[in-house]
Amino acid sequence: MIYSLKKTINMFLLSIAMLLTYSCQYNDKMILSDALFYTDPMPNTGIDSIGFLMRKHVIVVTGKDANQLYVYNAMNGELKQTIERPDAYPNGVNVINDALVLITERDTHQVSVFNTSMEFLGTFGTDILRQPYGITSYKKSDGVYKIFITDSYEYDTPKNDRIVSFELFYKEDSFSIISFTTFGEETLYQVESIMVDSSNNTLLVADENKEHYKIAVLDLNSGENIGAKLQDFIFITDPEGIALVKTSKTSGYWIATEQSKTDNKFHLFDRESFEYLNTLYLEGVSNTDGITTAYMHGHWYLYAVDNDRRVAAFQLPEIN
Repeated sequence: MIYSLKKTINMFLLSIAMLLTYSCQYNDKMILSDALFYTDPMPNTGIDSIGFLMRKHVIVVTGKDANQLYVYNAMNGELKQTIERPDAYPNGVNVINDALVLITERDTHQVSVFNTSMEFLGTFGTDILRQPYGITSYKKSDGVYKIFITDSYEYDTPKNDRIVSFELFYKEDSFSIISFTTFGEETLYQVESIMVDSSNNTLLVADENKEHYKIAVLDLNSGENIGAKLQDFIFITDPEGIALVKTSKTSGYWIATEQSKTDNKFHLFDRESFEYLNTLYLEGVSNTDGITTAYMHGHWYLYAVDNDRRVAAFQLPEIN
């Protein structure tokens, strides 16, 4: 009885300590209230992830519950196109070289490939992927792109093969897969968001397991955990969308979503050192899954999913 009481008290004190540590992680916050736009709400569609096509100034958005893709004007939020993906559960979006749009599809265990007009070109990964969610890529050489996909099968069990890497060759609306492998040996649970920074040789991946909330920082060549300070940041709720703002070839900052219906946050970290910089709140935006950034007309913009039903866009302020 006494032991049980002591254990309860110790757990309570530990919880208080964690909350105090969390509250001391950041002292500053910025509230962005002047939205560029909010897209029209689309209930029950499961709006999830966002990709940006610079050439056409549009965003491509997945609606996982509706099995649809949506194309919006990136400056005013006008819906331009809807693409059906029956029984697919489309989730992650990645744009390669402003020429190919890749969509992870959980229920068909594959990646679907489209051109910039959203014409279907084919699929890959069907016999390899189990439950693909997040996707990111970088250019390895002329025509060759390295793609990383999070595979969140059996997500209650720790696995060290949750990141699958493909090499894709692309030329004139045709593509082929050169090779594939699992990447790194980091033990992960429930993975979704993933983002590469090839200039700084890093790969970030979010683990949404409630007992293991973190954003792991991996070396892009070896797959080893490089122990960056970002991994010590305490997330009380889901670490979700990850995006990058580039102010030079190697400098800038990361944006990491802490998803909540009541206290939705966007934490900023230095691109190279991973030092905490600030926290953003977006007016009218909650429960955010995917985010992306875009540079247009001399400004950086943040696009964020609002509560599974719409996308909001904000011009980002200068961050020192």
